[in-house]
Amino acid sequence: MQFKITEKQMTFENEYYVTQMIINSKGEGHDRGESRLRCAVAITLCVKDAQKKLNLRANIYWDTKYPKSHIFFTGGSLVNFIRDQGYNYNDFKECWGKVKRLASNVFTDDEILEYQKKMLVNS
Repeated sequence: MQFKITEKQMTFENEYYVTQMIINSKGEGHDRGESRLRCAVAITLCVKDAQKKLNLRANIYWDTKYPKSHIFFTGGSLVNFIRDQGYNYNDFKECWGKVKRLASNVFTDDEILEYQKKMLVNS
């Protein structure tokens, strides 16, 4: 999988799919009442063979208690979209797992450290 990242976007590409995440904003956020470091992204998923696109919005959260990122979507179903293109969703999940892991790189080490310091002061 090819992965490119800039301050404004991330692009993930393999032989079947291209996923582009445009970074809309970063900062503090909340998920289920818990404070999190948050990044709002607009996602475009493209199936190369079909040239069909799915547009989603998502929040990527960095969890300070359990250091990992979580992606939460609005605006569409990945399962339905992949199946509608004639692909097996279980095969796609392997690719999507890599995208989710790489997406955590949206937060720089400095951003994570500053946020962790702030959470320690507030607790």
